[in-house]
Amino acid sequence: MKNLGLLSIFLFIILLNSSLLAQQNDVITIGKLSAAPGDRISGTVAISSEENTAFVPITIVNGKNPGPTLLLIAGIHGSEYSPIIALQRLMPTLQPQNLSGAVIAIHIANVPAYLGRTIYTSPVDGKNLNRSFPGKNDGTLTERTAHFLTSQVYPYADAVMDIHSGDGNEQLRPSWVGYYAEEEDAEIVEKSRKMAMVFGLQYANAFKGSLTPKSKAIWAGSAAVAMGIPSIDVEAGGMGIINPYAINQIETGIRRILDHLEIQQSGLPPVPEPIIFGDRHSVNSPVDGSWYPLVDTEKMVEEGELIGYMTDWYGNRIFEARAPISGMLILRLEAPPVRKGELLITVAELQ
Repeated sequence: MKNLGLLSIFLFIILLNSSLLAQQNDVITIGKLSAAPGDRISGTVAISSEENTAFVPITIVNGKNPGPTLLLIAGIHGSEYSPIIALQRLMPTLQPQNLSGAVIAIHIANVPAYLGRTIYTSPVDGKNLNRSFPGKNDGTLTERTAHFLTSQVYPYADAVMDIHSGDGNEQLRPSWVGYYAEEEDAEIVEKSRKMAMVFGLQYANAFKGSLTPKSKAIWAGSAAVAMGIPSIDVEAGGMGIINPYAINQIETGIRRILDHLEIQQSGLPPVPEPIIFGDRHSVNSPVDGSWYPLVDTEKMVEEGELIGYMTDWYGNRIFEARAPISGMLILRLEAPPVRKGELLITVAELQ
């Protein structure tokens, strides 16, 4: 009986230790950065190709208590500043002892484009990072950056936010959040949809199109969904300026997602569900030249309405961009220089 009692105590201790271990978060290790539960770390991870070297600045806040991991990505395009500033403001306020789970911030995914002040593409290889997923481990610097994210960072994530604004040459209003609504995994779609509904913006976009085969998932957010990770895209701000209103929208929206995932409770009040955009229709330039916009974004326009026009190098009007449908003008090119094929305007249907 005495031995039986000792055995029971021994088994109880084993079960207790197993329970405690099960309640701990995993250590998060990205490159040379490592954060155990209760730790915070910031630093850079080097990305190198045969021709170029860059780095990615990262912060990991690994909560003291167990829970999901939220991945935040800014700076996919280097001239989209609102998300970058929002993460710089938000991350220092997150305390590991107050988190049930973890938050990983990719502060600037595309540092060469940020320092180069370029739009759309990286100055080192001419590639658009948001068209390069899931990446290549033996590709150009941009392709290797995408591969680094999908292979070393995404596997830690239970949810992903790919945060953008209008690029440095784009006027974008209103701010909106989007999710991939036609992925085959209905559970991932629903989890993504719920994130979009609680983010707190007035408008949302249910992206159309299947991500099967997975090679179609060339965007940062879609690559996460293709890997089975719920994901949303955010668009707030633009024109290469510091926009305090857009920065606040992003920061507050992230806090709502932290509440939703029960990583942290900020006490923000609930918000009404957003208005869902219908189909988006764009007009691209058929020529190189100069762009003259006439209508501001967030305006309701009628099909056929003149939104702006292109001129040749001498000021002669050579193309008129008219609204392809009736709806809200949500994006327009802001700066004059335009290359053939570049987007001039986007009009969204309102449901």
